[in-house]
Amino acid sequence: MSQLKHLNDALAYIEEHLDGTLDTGEVARIAACSAYQLKRMFPYLAGITLSEYVRRRAMTRAAQDLLATDEKVIDIALRYGYESPTAFSKAFRRVHGMSPSDVRQPGAQVTLHPRLIFTLSVKGEEPMDYRIIEQSAFRVVGIPSANGKWDLEDAGAKAAEYWEELGADVHKVVNLMDGSEPAGLLGVQFCKDGDFDCYMACVATNQPCPNEMEERVVAAATYAVFECEGAMPDAMNDLWHRILTEWLPSSGYEWESKTDVERYLTPNMISPDSRSEVWLPVVKR
Repeated sequence: MSQLKHLNDALAYIEEHLDGTLDTGEVARIAACSAYQLKRMFPYLAGITLSEYVRRRAMTRAAQDLLATDEKVIDIALRYGYESPTAFSKAFRRVHGMSPSDVRQPGAQVTLHPRLIFTLSVKGEEPMDYRIIEQSAFRVVGIPSANGKWDLEDAGAKAAEYWEELGADVHKVVNLMDGSEPAGLLGVQFCKDGDFDCYMACVATNQPCPNEMEERVVAAATYAVFECEGAMPDAMNDLWHRILTEWLPSSGYEWESKTDVERYLTPNMISPDSRSEVWLPVVKR
């Protein structure tokens, strides 16, 4: 229950800081996780990204203020952290489908996005198999994402785009395999100082690093390993959802801000019988 309390305390903090003073780092601190983990978890837990949730709540409150008062639109915009009326109008229209001034017209219909409250959901009808391993540090060589740091809130879509753009170049990476463990093609999401650093298609290898690639070391960690079967990316996304919403809250482990590893064990990743694994770095709670 402590995890639920942390998350709900974080939601309460968000409600108190819809005026543009919201600090994502503070939200993560209250939620007892890193900013990296918060941005990864929130869409799985809430169905929307953290930034979109904040926007919807702020614009819901702004619409209520517009209907309940005679305040100028610019004053309400400033209250919710928008110094530009244009930016406020754009955000408002995205949520309500109309401009702020239109809300005050007779018969105007606005949208209420209620405050979230996380509650315990009793599931478990489908068992989740996993194993805990102690993995020593290993060197990887591969091709990092070319578009720099990703916004973690759309990391899943970015990863899918990355693999599509990688195309035939993935064979250059696979050809570096030399029997080093963990074997197989890896999708590694590196974390640095509690935040996202880099995503890379790579392999564990002792081969020299080609000029067009990059080498890194995956630090030693305790991993919870989950097997996945099905076509990418849907099967992997479904597994991540179950890990974060079902396994993690009841496992007795906490997600550690280290390096997440996805391990692809069959050549055809979009085949219905494709096999892969998720390696989640954990510490005993």
